[in-house]
Amino acid sequence: MRTAVVGTAGHVDHGKSALVLALTGIEPDRLEEEKRRGMTIDLGFAHMDLPSGVRVGFVDVPGHERLIHNMLAGAAGFDAVILVVAADEGVMPQTREHLAILQFLRIPKGVVVLTKRDLVDDAWLELVEEDVREFVRGTFLEGAPIVAVSSKTGEGLPELIRVLDRVVAEGSSRPTDGPVRMPVDRSFHVSGFGTVVTGTLWSGRIRVDDELEILPQARAVRVRGIQSHGESVQEVRAGQRVALNLLGISKEEVRRGDAVASPGLLEVAMSLDVWLQILPGAPPLRHGERIRVYLGTAEATGRIALLEEAAIRPGERGFAQIRLEEPIVAVRTDPFVIRRLSPPLTWGGGEVLDVNPPRHRRADPAVRARLQTLEAKDPAAVLNLVLQGARIQGATFLELVRRTGLRESVLREELARAEQEGWAFGVRDRWVHVQAVREVEVRLVDALSAYHRTRPWRRGMPVGEWWTLVRLLAGPASELVRERLRDRILEEGGFVRLPEHRPRLTEAEAAARAQVRSWLERAGLEGPSRAEVASTLGRAAEVAVQSLLDDGEVVELRGLLYSAKALERVERVVAEALRTRGELTVAALRDLLGTSRKYVLPLLEHFDTVGLTRRQGDVRVPGPRMVQG
Repeated sequence: MRTAVVGTAGHVDHGKSALVLALTGIEPDRLEEEKRRGMTIDLGFAHMDLPSGVRVGFVDVPGHERLIHNMLAGAAGFDAVILVVAADEGVMPQTREHLAILQFLRIPKGVVVLTKRDLVDDAWLELVEEDVREFVRGTFLEGAPIVAVSSKTGEGLPELIRVLDRVVAEGSSRPTDGPVRMPVDRSFHVSGFGTVVTGTLWSGRIRVDDELEILPQARAVRVRGIQSHGESVQEVRAGQRVALNLLGISKEEVRRGDAVASPGLLEVAMSLDVWLQILPGAPPLRHGERIRVYLGTAEATGRIALLEEAAIRPGERGFAQIRLEEPIVAVRTDPFVIRRLSPPLTWGGGEVLDVNPPRHRRADPAVRARLQTLEAKDPAAVLNLVLQGARIQGATFLELVRRTGLRESVLREELARAEQEGWAFGVRDRWVHVQAVREVEVRLVDALSAYHRTRPWRRGMPVGEWWTLVRLLAGPASELVRERLRDRILEEGGFVRLPEHRPRLTEAEAAARAQVRSWLERAGLEGPSRAEVASTLGRAAEVAVQSLLDDGEVVELRGLLYSAKALERVERVVAEALRTRGELTVAALRDLLGTSRKYVLPLLEHFDTVGLTRRQGDVRVPGPRMVQG
């Protein structure tokens, strides 16, 4: 079934609730005080099926100026609005304020209803209608149908139903393919069931038994049951009014302004980059002012940091950062409204451009250029900016949905185009900007060049050390970076080097290398330690030893240095002994080699490592190399 959420708006006592009751047969005023005073205090709800089959959920909002905060909580989820103007009074202050709020919240369409038709004659009604047409000129309601009705006599209601059916015929356009997001407008306890929260589902779909979370407190919950318009259902989709029976949280732990969301996919905001516009007739908004922000069903206090001028004057707009005093859930492109703290009045509104941005310097051209790009909403440009901000860590697809504010289908198209054009890469489950990859490549090449400068005698950086550095700098993009550097960096013999690098020794280091080689060949199996070589041959010996180790002419075992040739001779002796005896003890090898246990143990451990031998208790038996060979 196609669905739509339609809200009421208008001045207090202009007949909004009476109109909803007349249309649906459902009394939207729930509270005893509302019925006693004849005035809507909080949000009311009703529903009906239109002739075309569209099921409409009505959200009735209070009209009193002191209850604007409740009106804002309801208006955030409208697909269309019925702007109510009493025919006997015409446009009033809250009519103007409500329409301004609806403009900022980007309500796409609506109907103007002139209520209390039975109290005025035709001539007066004609004057009011003309006044209303002038009033809505330049707004989203310009050219909208105007219907006169009497909730008391029923006059005009059939026409209103037909008009409303035409207006909402397309149903909701909210995305069902995105993460779940439902701003909460009510929380209560139902005996035998537990906690129930209600709201309009902004995006995604919810099924019974889904695991979700409540934000900003990040409380895990499970959906025990779902109702929509009083009927139990197994699934709801974006654009529907929803009541969720939740397990895992009490009604006191969730309140209006919280959000039901897919786990880990929505961001809790403490600051927002925005564009905002000040209403004509409102006071100028100055840098540093404290304000109240209304976003979704949430209400939070914050402070304005203007990014260009010292003030935004009435009727003008500008970029700003809102630094919040309480956390709220926000997504890029969300509309919002700001109000003055005292005296309370609607100051203006705008759109979220970035969530949790860094603090900016005022009048920074780079910041202005970035925010202009975000405001322009070009999908490719927005994706480019967001991926650049994600740097080498990149972002998952769903993170990009949240950060860009793009619908999933649009984002997939843009990512495919970006990959085809070569400025973005899919890496595992993440997406990375080519600029971030290039920056890491430059840092890696510079690091390798620096390594060559400080250790010119080495063949290069050891492979293990190199790939540790790559993983540290490139993170998820390590394999991508490795592949892209294949032609610029050579990997050979356990080392990584730049193509132009060749090991270089000074005369003293070359002489020390020859002395070390000669010493180790004479020492045979009783090789010296590095410390002994250094104390005998001086500082150049350190370079000499490392050079010989790199070239494979020398092997270091337990801190002792052996000539590779000597080690080969011992390997042949061990292999022959195992073939003839089947096993070998430490003592037996010591006797065979005519040396001490001090030198035999490191040798046997080495042979275990390379697979020539395998330790079995106190003896060595043939290892994999001998068994396979």
